[in-house]
Amino acid sequence: MTQQVLVIAPHPDDESIGCGGTIRLHLERGDGVRVVFLTSGELGIPDTSVERARAIREAEATEALGILGVAKMDFLRLPDMGVLRHLDEGVERFARILDAEKPGIIYLPHHAESHPDHGAALPLIRSALEHIDDDRAAVKLRGYEVWTPLLNHDWAEIITPHMATKLRAVRCYQSQLCQFRYDRAVRGLNQYRGCLAARTRYAEVFLHLSPTQSQKLEARA
Repeated sequence: MTQQVLVIAPHPDDESIGCGGTIRLHLERGDGVRVVFLTSGELGIPDTSVERARAIREAEATEALGILGVAKMDFLRLPDMGVLRHLDEGVERFARILDAEKPGIIYLPHHAESHPDHGAALPLIRSALEHIDDDRAAVKLRGYEVWTPLLNHDWAEIITPHMATKLRAVRCYQSQLCQFRYDRAVRGLNQYRGCLAARTRYAEVFLHLSPTQSQKLEARA
């Protein structure tokens, strides 16, 4: 049975780094995938105006999602480095998307990610789920890793057949790669996960997160 999948990216590139291979797996299975960018990462390009940086990063995101095969995306344009301060605004916007899509699975950065916008994704999603009529406990939340590797994970997805496509998507973000080679970093991380978590060449790992409340699984991440 196919299902709707939402991928929450606090900034453009988080989706490709954290779960680009798994996005390809869902599309291969016939699932619908929609990516929601909480911010446009407009503070991520030094010496560039907010408007120009936003345009660059949104264009990079559109190109990356085209490579992954995702046609549906939203830019909520919450302030970069300020998602937590604008939580109510984000909840209102995201709740409308939830109501329209009715996803079975939501991917997001895991709760212990060191970037404050990454950490704000879980409370935003939980609050938005309270605004819809469906049973929010039935929605599966899956935490992915970007800046902060998980100490423990619940399962691994084998992405070896899609690793080249994932790296092509990550490399669309040239405004970021010129500052740090995220493509090299994530290739190493996914190779490590593949070797130790899945006995394969490349894998992405995830942590189950509760849609309603804190839990022991989160405490040990």
